Amino acid sequence: MSKGLLISMIGQGRPKEKGKPSYDLIDYQFQDGEVVNTRVFGIALYKYLHKKGESIDLLLVGTKGSSWTELVDVLDAEQRSKHEDLLMSLLEEEENERNVEEKLLEQFVKLIEESLNTEVKYVLLNSPPSPEEISQKTIRVLVDLFEEKNYDKVYIDITHGFRYMPTVVLLNLMILRKLWNFDIEIYYGFGIFDTGRSEGPKKVARLNHLEDLIKLSEALGILENTGDFRPYYKLISDNQEAQQIYFRIETNAQINNRKIGELINTPVNSEYVKPIHEKVKSKYLEPLKADRTEDRLKNRARFFFERGQYLKAVLLLHEALILLVGRLKGMIGSSGVKYKERRRVKDELDQLNYYEWKVLRHLRNACAHGTKPRSQDMPNPDAEAIAEATDELENEDLHYREIEEAKKYLDQLNYHEWEVLRHLRNACAHGTQPHVEARHAWENEEKFKEVMEKSFEFYEKIKNGEIKV
Repeated sequence: MSKGLLISMIGQGRPKEKGKPSYDLIDYQFQDGEVVNTRVFGIALYKYLHKKGESIDLLLVGTKGSSWTELVDVLDAEQRSKHEDLLMSLLEEEENERNVEEKLLEQFVKLIEESLNTEVKYVLLNSPPSPEEISQKTIRVLVDLFEEKNYDKVYIDITHGFRYMPTVVLLNLMILRKLWNFDIEIYYGFGIFDTGRSEGPKKVARLNHLEDLIKLSEALGILENTGDFRPYYKLISDNQEAQQIYFRIETNAQINNRKIGELINTPVNSEYVKPIHEKVKSKYLEPLKADRTEDRLKNRARFFFERGQYLKAVLLLHEALILLVGRLKGMIGSSGVKYKERRRVKDELDQLNYYEWKVLRHLRNACAHGTKPRSQDMPNPDAEAIAEATDELENEDLHYREIEEAKKYLDQLNYHEWEVLRHLRNACAHGTQPHVEARHAWENEEKFKEVMEKSFEFYEKIKNGEIKV
């Protein structure tokens, strides 16, 4: 069963006067017409969600000057009578503008927990709190809660409290979303200060647009760091082909330039996204629209290189050079790259004896296989620098010839899982046409995932001795 967490800010309300509440009783009306009468909006939201069948815990965030006793609405008459001394002590501290004692607050929150029959936590801050204090205390509590409950959804009520408190808490949640996968819903309950003392219920706003902005920000972060435009397109358009186009680009499969052009020119579904999309097109998407596959590979190599993803960068640039030379020499046809053609071009490049190619080739092998470049293989400062950088791993060196021997041995074992994975790897690494089953995986993302899962399982079986090698 899914579990949610409601975070509600507790404010100070009107200055305390003896015998008078800080907040007025308000009829809060939700979008489906449901009305809940209470003083603090967070309690109205809790009751509304609970009535809708949501299983939620409650986190209250307030200061030592907040009007905590306004939460007394959740206690029944018997509880109020039984714990009158506690409630009066807490109210007295609020009315005299003294700092609320945490010991009293802890007892009061326990009563709320018993009344609501759910877990209730609180964060008590200084008044006014610094943004650093808000983060320090709320993140600590939230991390403990997520470790224990792993919530699917967080509802945040931004109605009460110092105006910047909800902003800090919301930014904290955006950070924690990177560590735990949960949805965020943002609510605001309009009150007398917003609409005056007009008759009738006060509206509740579900701030969907803020939620959309959070998702868009995260999607742009993914695009910036990985080049993956799928989450972005899922938010800004109805384009159904972005998923397949990205899959083909990511696996180095050939793709029609027209398809990329259509992707770039996809109409966006919101006016505010248009200026953002113009920048996205020029910065991330236009480099994908290249006349030749090798230019696209080179552009992607540059993209990953500038972001410190050197393995991808060196592999892509290595293949881009092979494709470029192959086309210039007439060794690669227009119907797609075959592995034998690629091998011929690579041999041709080796014979040309260009220094830059040798450095790149050895660096590519080192990155792809974890092999240590031997200085005698390439006696120049670059090779020596690479060798020196790996001297500390001398006892764990995996040299290229040893890797090749291990690959040949695996080939001889004739395991189907290895055969498919090898062909799929070559297709993705080199852009070469694979054999039948690997080709299906190369062209279909679901089949690709299936092959990869089988390959992970194959690895574990070899490691555990279930498959003998």
